[in-house]
Amino acid sequence: MAFLFPGQGAKDLFAATQFAASELRGREMLDRAAEAACIATADLLARGGRALEHTEIQQPVVTAIGLFVHAELVAAGVEPDVVAGHSLGELAAWAATGAITPEDAITIAALRGRLMAKEAARHPGAMFAFSGLSTSERGILQRALARCGLEVAASNTPDELVVSGDEKTIHVLLKTLEDTLDAFKVDHPDTRFRARRLPVAGPWHSDSMKDAVPELEAALTRARRGAMQVPMVLNATGKLAEEEGLVPGLLAGQLVHTVHWTDVMATLKNRGVTDFVTMAPGAVLRSLVRTNLGAEVRVHATEHATDIRRTVDALRWSLS
Repeated sequence: MAFLFPGQGAKDLFAATQFAASELRGREMLDRAAEAACIATADLLARGGRALEHTEIQQPVVTAIGLFVHAELVAAGVEPDVVAGHSLGELAAWAATGAITPEDAITIAALRGRLMAKEAARHPGAMFAFSGLSTSERGILQRALARCGLEVAASNTPDELVVSGDEKTIHVLLKTLEDTLDAFKVDHPDTRFRARRLPVAGPWHSDSMKDAVPELEAALTRARRGAMQVPMVLNATGKLAEEEGLVPGLLAGQLVHTVHWTDVMATLKNRGVTDFVTMAPGAVLRSLVRTNLGAEVRVHATEHATDIRRTVDALRWSLS
């Protein structure tokens, strides 16, 4: 069984925040997140959650909710055999291993959000998801990236890549692809290649974030309390963390490196994981699990109290 923790941009965050606020343990976690983000807890729920649109607020809140759900599952007797997190979600996943406290993870998430927001203000940019990629189209995109000096921000599924960079270079990339694909479609009229701009506040997982890395790594290094009690699969390598002393550097380095989520999924499958529990808000992660691994695995939700009870019952039955 694997526990998966969501990253920034998770769907239905406001609903997940409302759920957490309705439970004692969740409220305590949200209070910690609000304090770290220098905002009142009540403001997280005001005006339809508009405060959650800010990177420096959203990151500690997502981390707090994920760790609240984790604590609820553990209290119900359900514990993971392995954990992973998508981008920001690695902070919560690392805390779930016991290497740092939930409180420290939330505080560091707030720092991470502030650092990233600062760098985004200095280096404005965008992220685009390219999906429906055939093997040939993936090659076309990667060659275009090389010509434009861009790198992949995330490899989420076999047919989706996310690209990040400054606005000017992104638009050069899009024009290059348009010209190339027009010729490609003559021989391949059934191509499903499409691009969509992601609703993010900056060029995450690109070189634009490099100045945020040292301070984040220092905070992660200071926070480390002990050995991990649960294995963790890392975005940086797509493999299990083996040298635990390197984890702070790898998590901080993810600000400028590719999220190898497809490889994370492959590693979990190869370890024999049959049940994937997505910490709320988990809709994006559930979609990624199903796209990567198909119907042969079971995917469980934790969006509200009923979900958690249903998931606990299902896991007790399936793993017994």
